[in-house]
Amino acid sequence: MAQLDGTGVFPDPEHAPGKELMGHFRRLARSSPWLWDTVQFTIAATDAGQRTLAFATPGLAKHLTVLIRRPDAIRVEDDAGAVLFRTEHINDSRDGRFVAATRKSWLLPPQLLSPVYGDDGLVSRRPEAAYVNELMPVGLWSAFLDPVEVAGFAPGPADMAFPHPSTIRSLRAIIDEAGRECLEAVLSRGHSYTPLLPEAPLLGTGMTRIRLDRATGICVLRTVLDGPGAGVEHRILITATDQYMIDGLFTQPQASLSDMRLAPRWPIPDLTEDPPDAARHRDGPAA
Repeated sequence: MAQLDGTGVFPDPEHAPGKELMGHFRRLARSSPWLWDTVQFTIAATDAGQRTLAFATPGLAKHLTVLIRRPDAIRVEDDAGAVLFRTEHINDSRDGRFVAATRKSWLLPPQLLSPVYGDDGLVSRRPEAAYVNELMPVGLWSAFLDPVEVAGFAPGPADMAFPHPSTIRSLRAIIDEAGRECLEAVLSRGHSYTPLLPEAPLLGTGMTRIRLDRATGICVLRTVLDGPGAGVEHRILITATDQYMIDGLFTQPQASLSDMRLAPRWPIPDLTEDPPDAARHRDGPAA
C-alpha cells in the first residue's frame, strides 16, 4: 500500500473533522466490551442494488434476531422466531484441555479488567484479555460487536506520520433511523490494520462506511463503497441493551431421566397382617 502524503486524506480539508472528534471515534471503537453486558438486535444485509439478501438458513430468512449475553451466551432466531443457533454450554469448567493449552486459554474476560480511560469516559488503552468469542456463528459479527480493529488497542506512536490502523476520510455525528446517537465515518485501511479475525475484516480494501452506536460502541452500519463487494451493506437495529436474560434462552433444555440402577429403596409395609383400620379401606366404612 502506498504511503499517503497527507494531501488526499480529506476530500474537503476545510471541513475535515477535528482531532477531538476523531479521537472520540477511536476511543468509542475500543470501548464496546465495557459499555454493555447483554444486547438484542436484528441484522439484515443488502446488495449493491439495495435488494435484501437472504441468509443461508433453512427458510432463507431476510433478517435475523440475535441475543447475546457476555461473555459467551448467544441465541439466533430467524424472522419467524425459529431458533437457528444457541449456545450449548455456558461457563464450561477449566478441565484438562485448558491445562494443556496455551496461556491464551486463561485470559480473563475484558469485563473483569480495567482499561485506561480518556477524559470522555471512553477507553484509551485496552488490556490483554479474551475478546474474541469463538462460539460466534458468523465471524464478521465479532467485528460488529467489538470494532476495535479500526482504532487499535492503544493510540499509535506520535512519531509516525500515519500511526492508526485506519485513515478517517470523513466523520460526522448523526441520529439514525431508530433515534440513536451515532458516529459515522468513511475509513480506509492503514499500514497497521489488523482484522480481529483475518477471514472476516470489517474494512474492505477500498473505502468503507462505518457507523458506531454511541451508547454501546457496536458497529450498526457497514457499507463497502468501492473495491470487491462494493455496495454490500449490513445494518444492525439494536432493540434492547442490558436486559436480564436467563440461561434458558441460550441453552438446550436437559432431560431429567432417572438411572433405575440407582433407584432409592422405598420401605414397603408387610401385607401379611392388616393394620387395625385396614378393613375400612378395603371393604368400605366399618359397620
